[in-house]
Amino acid sequence: MNKAKLTVLVADDDEVDRMSVRRALSKSVTVLEAIDARSAEAVLKERRVDLVLLDYFLPPDTGPGVLARLLTVQPGLPCIFLSGHGSEEIAVEAMKAGAEDYLPKAAVAEPRRLAQLVERTCAASQLRLQVQREQARFALALEASGAGTWSTDGEPLCVSGAERFRELFALPEGNRWPMEQWLTCFKTHDALKLETALGQDSVSVQAELSEVPGRWVDLRGRREPGGHNHFGTVIDISASKAAEARTLAMKDRLMGIASHDLKNPLSAVKMGAQLLAKSEHLNEKERRVVSHITASAERMTRLISQLLDLTRVRLGGGLALERKVVELEPLIQSLVEETRLGADRRIVTNLKPVKVEADPDRLSQVVSNLLNNAAKHGDREWPIVVTLREAGPRVEIEVENHGEAIDAASLESLFEPFVQGRGAAREGIGLGLFISREVMHAHGGSLTVTSTADGVTRFLATL
Repeated sequence: MNKAKLTVLVADDDEVDRMSVRRALSKSVTVLEAIDARSAEAVLKERRVDLVLLDYFLPPDTGPGVLARLLTVQPGLPCIFLSGHGSEEIAVEAMKAGAEDYLPKAAVAEPRRLAQLVERTCAASQLRLQVQREQARFALALEASGAGTWSTDGEPLCVSGAERFRELFALPEGNRWPMEQWLTCFKTHDALKLETALGQDSVSVQAELSEVPGRWVDLRGRREPGGHNHFGTVIDISASKAAEARTLAMKDRLMGIASHDLKNPLSAVKMGAQLLAKSEHLNEKERRVVSHITASAERMTRLISQLLDLTRVRLGGGLALERKVVELEPLIQSLVEETRLGADRRIVTNLKPVKVEADPDRLSQVVSNLLNNAAKHGDREWPIVVTLREAGPRVEIEVENHGEAIDAASLESLFEPFVQGRGAAREGIGLGLFISREVMHAHGGSLTVTSTADGVTRFLATL
């Protein structure tokens, strides 16, 4: 496909100079002519041209003045100044006036040189216009989405951004700020996340701002090709985060209400089963049915208690504790005996006499859960090892078992709600470890887990 023929306007009061341009360009370019600024304006009002070749001295005006008038008729019109008095000073003034290039008239006698310059200048102008259009579209898209742009540069590192960026972070007037100043806009843990992301090739961080309560932003970006700096966008996601929080709170509240209201009818079922179990008129089959009812009711009670605990944690109330002085050795020993009988597992203990101020029922909940997990997931050929020790100001309860190694990804999510280990779906709803960790946090302690490549898994509860 042939390229569209270029149209060039030659504005020059010298007939000979205009004729030289016609001869140099007429084979590849449509040449229009004007002898002064007024006639040049008239031509542009009639049709659009790709380029103007403008005499730098066009009486009674000078080239820069004429170009300014022409640009009011056709904005963005590319221009090459021509002058019979070639000098560096004129070239500088021409470029300041907005010309694409400057060419002495003596060079017009070289048709090939002029044609190449015209073609190259028009191509550059078209490319610049295309870039400007894309930038305008991008700016419109950003404005419609409410997004801001940002970039990093300099040593020491700084962040730059336009007005929307400044508004989102409530930064002082300007368009460039020290990195340390920007990071103070975030809550501490989110600032650390962003610092880590800026050390990588891409950035994807949702963060809460410290100075604007309830404001959340989503930062996306990437490293410049072959460089160290980053550029990206930021949008305000406060509304979606607030809606998400409201939905979660409503779900948790409904869960809490449902769990609480189930306790009364369940208590009636348990009491009825206990009364039936005392009856002397039941045959063996009926006693087994009553026993199953009692066991199922106990299991439902545990599940409801877990859901209520989850609701307390999620709604911000935390777990209530009834602290008293507790002798841990007999408490743990009794839980070990229960697990031995119930799970028929070999358990080795290494318990030291230790007293702590804690909630004995809640600690029993933690230790029992860790023992049951070890019995459920551990290799029966190996014993479960339970250790109670003092480590300086801390008290540590460790439960160790051998079995299948837990991979790193699973370890990270093991304490999250509704996460279950393999083969655990029949036993519960995946809240045991989550609640156990929250119990330890309520005591000011912690619950952690490690798993080695050879399958040794250790849960460590620290007070």
